Amino acid sequence: MSGRERLVQVPPGVQCFVGDEARRRRSVEEKVVAVFEGWDYEEIIPPLFDYADVFAGEALASRTYSFVARDGSVLALRPDFTSLLAKIAAGRLRDRQAPLRLYYSGEVVRYEPVKAGRQNELYQMGLEHLGGDARAADAEVLAIAAECLERLGVEGFVLAVGHVGVFAGLVEAAGLAGERLATLRDRVESKDPAGVRQVLQGEGGVPQEVAVALERLTVLGGGREALDQAGSVFGFCPPARAALDELRAVTDALAAAGLARHVAVDLAEVRGLDYYTGLVFRVFAPDLGFEVGGGGRYDALLARFGRPLPAVGFMLGLDRVALLLERQGRLAVAPRSAEAVRGASLGEALARAVARRAEGVRVRFGNGEPR
Repeated sequence: MSGRERLVQVPPGVQCFVGDEARRRRSVEEKVVAVFEGWDYEEIIPPLFDYADVFAGEALASRTYSFVARDGSVLALRPDFTSLLAKIAAGRLRDRQAPLRLYYSGEVVRYEPVKAGRQNELYQMGLEHLGGDARAADAEVLAIAAECLERLGVEGFVLAVGHVGVFAGLVEAAGLAGERLATLRDRVESKDPAGVRQVLQGEGGVPQEVAVALERLTVLGGGREALDQAGSVFGFCPPARAALDELRAVTDALAAAGLARHVAVDLAEVRGLDYYTGLVFRVFAPDLGFEVGGGGRYDALLARFGRPLPAVGFMLGLDRVALLLERQGRLAVAPRSAEAVRGASLGEALARAVARRAEGVRVRFGNGEPR
């Protein structure tokens, strides 16, 4: 690409929105933020960059854009909001009593492999519930996610919920670790029972009931009845049984609130085992082949910053939500018109324009433009 071409094109992975495009996205954001406010969450606007070690960890380190500051410190553009909010909760907000309810809406920047639909500049709308009763907070966050999607008019959406404690308990019983564990997690996440079987065949000493349970994990899903089926399969494993009890309490609460139609159980949801500690979920809807958001419980993160607190959160990707609404025919915005204002002189025209604006009228100031 020539120097002139670089001057007029944006780099791969970033986007630019103008006029109606921007208005449609702003409309989505306003509806989601109104739901956050309605549940008494407080907005937080964290810094665009921070010290790079704030974002340390397997999930983010390789995807972070970092740079050296003038004082020699290594800084990074924020690749996510959760780490920043955890740091702020442990620092500036240390004296605030938990639970803390915080929401955000803004851009993150992180490296993504070059694939269709992947962007390096992402706009996220989300919240974090820090402290308080874990089951109540889990249920609250899922109910808020459902309300956001309902307010946006998303059709047929599903909250696919799981609990990493089921997989973690079975893995502990199997004695798996290292590369084998990573491979097994990928096979479970891909819902590949044959792949799970192949991984476990290479491991000596895995109890038969554990091997069978890990294979069944890939296919156990559906409605809340899947939890009853799982109870008979994983009942021998106390940690897995405790995780199922937690998940059942949350899904029962959602059902009591009339949200059962939007909830599906997916016990093969085991992503981020090094980060998430309990409930995990993703948001899916027809007309889009990938999730539009998700979240989960991450009780260990805040201890890293010196304020141990249980925590749960979720985010919706504005780019993906807008694409989904467009495909479902629900992204239209009302057309706008402006009143043309002119005058015999520049001063007279400007006076008219100022007067009309004081009345709340949208104007287009026309003096000096061709008639």
